[in-house]
Amino acid sequence: MSHGQQLVFENEFELRCRQPSLGVIYALLLGWFGYHRFWLKDRKSGVVFLCFSWTLLPALFSIFDALCMRELCSGYNNKLAKKLYDDIQQISPY
Repeated sequence: MSHGQQLVFENEFELRCRQPSLGVIYALLLGWFGYHRFWLKDRKSGVVFLCFSWTLLPALFSIFDALCMRELCSGYNNKLAKKLYDDIQQISPY
């Protein structure tokens, strides 16, 4: 990767990456409705949380998600880095 490509990658990654501390806040405050799952681009789980939001189950699962938020964000950030790298390599003529 050239220096310019690295700068583009770092800037885009900084803008789009997810921070575990913010994810914990979302999970504890809005997890009942699955907001933290939508924030992590996990739409299927978010819809399940939303559909069962009238029960106590999403609240319990969101507490568990808050405890595992570092791993959830790492998984999201790893997928993001791979996608950004592939996109930059595809666009770049070199």
